[in-house]
Amino acid sequence: MDEKLIKEIKNQVGYIWINRPDKKNALDLDIWFGLPKAIKELNETEEVNCIVIAGKGDSFSSGIDITTFMTNFEINEDLTSNTKERKKLMNSIKKMQDAFTEFSKSEVPVIALAHGYCLGGATNLISACDIRLSTKDAKFSIGESKLGLVADVGILQRMPKIVSKGDVRELAFTGKVFDGVYAEKIRFVNSTYESKEDLFEAGQLLAEEISQNSTNVIRGVKQVLDKGEDLTTEQALEYVRLWNTSFLISDDLKEGVLAFLEKRDPKFN
Repeated sequence: MDEKLIKEIKNQVGYIWINRPDKKNALDLDIWFGLPKAIKELNETEEVNCIVIAGKGDSFSSGIDITTFMTNFEINEDLTSNTKERKKLMNSIKKMQDAFTEFSKSEVPVIALAHGYCLGGATNLISACDIRLSTKDAKFSIGESKLGLVADVGILQRMPKIVSKGDVRELAFTGKVFDGVYAEKIRFVNSTYESKEDLFEAGQLLAEEISQNSTNVIRGVKQVLDKGEDLTTEQALEYVRLWNTSFLISDDLKEGVLAFLEKRDPKFN
């Protein structure tokens, strides 16, 4: 059987491919809990300066595999539960949340490339990434609302930091499907493309452009941006002041300044 997740490294970019095309890359337990392992492994690889996540076949992902949902949460036909079962359910939800949180915690930037279906759990997943690109006809949703549950793996916490309050509430309250054009309009995705091929080419070029910069600087910028989201402006300025006090004087700075003076591209790493 083919691997459900494919990991590769090229030109200092780590790629994670969801590889279950016969099921529209539906997220079963193997994929769901394999994703954070892949992210951790790529972060531990010094040559990786950026990570791209994409899907094989005609879709990024149709969302959580409903069979996985029923099995993992042990939902019975009577929809009843006792205290012990509810505690177990809470732990299961926490583990599923933590899997996507690994993407937001990545030490290097993560770019999501969405095409075809990118529904429910998949929309949650890409909201944890730093940059999102998609095809114009990609399909997104906070579809949990139509399944009779409150979305609980990150979209309601992360999307409000990406798009306006009114936009995220409309999408969450209705659970409606929206396409890449609308996603770009509300700035949930950075850019849209006509075809999957154009999308993948743009994603690769962007990732490689990022990866040409200093490893130390890329990780530093990511860390400062992430920390700054939870700090006041003054606190965030103090944080970057401390960071640069520790890491500013480096071979990377020397190379950057020399390249500028010599009117050439810097050669980091």
